[in-house]
Amino acid sequence: MIRIRPARACDAPLLPEIERSAGEAFRQWTGLEWIADDNVQSEERHRALIAHGIALVADLEGCGIAAFLNGEATPDALHIWQVAVHRDQHRRGIGRMLMEAAQHHAADHGVYSLTLTTFRDVPWNEPYYRRLGFITLDGENLGPRLSAVLDAEEQSGLPTAQRCAMRKTF
Repeated sequence: MIRIRPARACDAPLLPEIERSAGEAFRQWTGLEWIADDNVQSEERHRALIAHGIALVADLEGCGIAAFLNGEATPDALHIWQVAVHRDQHRRGIGRMLMEAAQHHAADHGVYSLTLTTFRDVPWNEPYYRRLGFITLDGENLGPRLSAVLDAEEQSGLPTAQRCAMRKTF
């Protein structure tokens, strides 16, 4: 049984390792293998999002926490910063369950849009989010907030030609 629940401060130490495990999938993607060895969100960042943003975990009966989603409310959307599923639990619908829970959370708080940034063309990134109902935003459709997120990603070394911003309105 998989239970999606709000993350608690005591969960924070477990979450960086889940993100590292999820990043291993990039070893199979030519040109992005380095992501598997890149930095992940720190325990402190997780604690901040648990306290002041949105943070959900997937708790698997008998296994413990196997995935998480975190983000922040913005004036126009709930922005998803990270979704990570431990590599041993991929392809079980856990990411979809987390995204559905985030959408319900947003709607319960009067927000009817989710946004995120991700890699183009990586099967478990842009194509996956399209299947969940997200649309890819370009040019003037980005708006200043998402443009700033993409700019910050570029400053941190992410290849901008391979990145995109997406929105799901419901």
